[in-house]
Amino acid sequence: MSDPVTLLGDDQPNILDQPIHGIIIPSALFIVGVSIITYMTGDLRYLVGILLFAALLGVRALRAFQRRQSLFPDRWTALELEDQTLISKNTALYRFRLKTKIETLDIPAGHHVAVRVPIDGENVVRYYNPISSKIEAGYLDLMVKSYPNGVVSKYFASLQSGMTVDFKGPMGTFNYVPNSYKTLSIVCGGSGITPVLQILNEVITVPEDFTKIYVIYANDTEKDILLKEELDEMAEKYPNFEIHYVVRHPKQNWQGESGLITRDQMNRYLPPYSEDNRLIICGPEPMERLVLEHAIQLGWKQDGSASFADDQVFVF
Repeated sequence: MSDPVTLLGDDQPNILDQPIHGIIIPSALFIVGVSIITYMTGDLRYLVGILLFAALLGVRALRAFQRRQSLFPDRWTALELEDQTLISKNTALYRFRLKTKIETLDIPAGHHVAVRVPIDGENVVRYYNPISSKIEAGYLDLMVKSYPNGVVSKYFASLQSGMTVDFKGPMGTFNYVPNSYKTLSIVCGGSGITPVLQILNEVITVPEDFTKIYVIYANDTEKDILLKEELDEMAEKYPNFEIHYVVRHPKQNWQGESGLITRDQMNRYLPPYSEDNRLIICGPEPMERLVLEHAIQLGWKQDGSASFADDQVFVF
């Protein structure tokens, strides 16, 4: 999936950041050159240059090794904010620089990262699903929704370019195996769309994956629908993806479903229960409880306990 929002800045990756161009090719040229000069002059002192170069190369390789990875599941890493873009009245996209411009994050679909920020002298931790694609290098994108009492989202809103936030991860339990189900039915609400974007990146952009995805996306108002244009464009581009919107407080000209998510909507827009189908639920807890009740009435098997990696009904 391409960037959901075009951000400011168009820095191109430095070709010298790639080991083959920054280390291997220059090293080979230098060694060959010194060897030729030594052979032609018969002066073995030129070989000292190779030893000095080997020492410098070792230092550069050590530095490259130390910054080869930006995220770790067992320790915090400070990443610098590159830019932020408002995408709705209360939601913004924050782009953080990785350690190098050639690094990509292989975060499994449905997994999240932990962020740690200082609030009133204490470290506060929250969890977010990155929405940047695995094939996009050099940055990590978070979509953060602000809440009236959300101290962390307020902290994010106060960030300026160049400031850092501590990250750790990835972490999570959701597991996706390509073509393990014929369909994925997803019911999400609000910022619960973020793990859905990860799943979409994982599934519909891979030609070898024939899984069909059906999404019901609920929000309070039409303006609260995050990345609607991008989601609609994806639904037009990929025949295996279908999305329907539910707005709790619609305007008169709203063409979609309204109110809370109902069992009838799930019955009409999602494939029925089958061993070949999977159901995923992600959103505010009241919505998840309501949708789970509907799902059980529609025949889905879920006892209300915590979800495990490969559960047919998975609740984030």
